[in-house]
Amino acid sequence: MAATVSVLKLTQTHGVVKVRGTGQGTIGLASTLKKDTESTTSPVVNIKSISWSMEDTAASAKITRGGTDIFYMCNWGHLDFLGFADNEENDEDIVIQFSNGKGTIILEMLKVSGYGPQQHQDQGALG
Repeated sequence: MAATVSVLKLTQTHGVVKVRGTGQGTIGLASTLKKDTESTTSPVVNIKSISWSMEDTAASAKITRGGTDIFYMCNWGHLDFLGFADNEENDEDIVIQFSNGKGTIILEMLKVSGYGPQQHQDQGALG
């Protein structure tokens, strides 16, 4: 079963996406984070913050980009990268895999480049 991917906020430089349920959900840089009015060419997206909650203590999740496991999560929590953003494998789609139960993850992301001719903000801060 696939997890549900919902866009909560989407601008030219910023995106917030919720992934919930079981199984796997993918945030496509060139699809999920692309506004209808944007074109994409080699999009680059950094992760600014992560909030999560799991159904019970047995449930967990991991975030993978380009085949590299980036974050592991269990229980509940929040990571907010103040003054910077995670840029590891930032040109790859974001895959979230839930294991042993249901969960919800909310990712705040910075669209760094590749989304058409617009001015991008600093890679690590929301101006």
